[in-house]
Amino acid sequence: MKVADVMERDLTALWEDSTLLDAVEVMFSHGLSGVPVVDEDYRVIGFISEKDVVRAALPGYVDYLQDALVIPDFGQFQVRLRRAGKEMVSKYMAKDVISFQEDDSDLYVAMTMIRHNIKRAPVVRGGVLIGAVTRAALMGRMMEEVSS
Repeated sequence: MKVADVMERDLTALWEDSTLLDAVEVMFSHGLSGVPVVDEDYRVIGFISEKDVVRAALPGYVDYLQDALVIPDFGQFQVRLRRAGKEMVSKYMAKDVISFQEDDSDLYVAMTMIRHNIKRAPVVRGGVLIGAVTRAALMGRMMEEVSS
């Protein structure tokens, strides 16, 4: 099976001058754990995840967080997110994006996503965003094939 068989043809993305609050809004409204950042030609130039947003709002905390109980006050997180939210995603996005081609094998993609702890990744053709693949969709498809 190839990535093209399981990828979402979802072109939800952010521009590099989008704000962190834009990123939060897009992630929340689309139910996404992360969003590719693209240039004007829709070439993937970065990726912003939930973890990046938390890291922006609570610098220094993320590396020590085992769970949300470590945050002294959720209100403090909200205040800090509002403050950091005006900054551009380009400041916090991952620039070394792991992306996949539509003809990559499901096993290669699954292993890469697990190895790098990635939940969602862009699928590109010539560097241009054409969709996304999720670890959950890959595992679901593999389980379907095993049980049939």
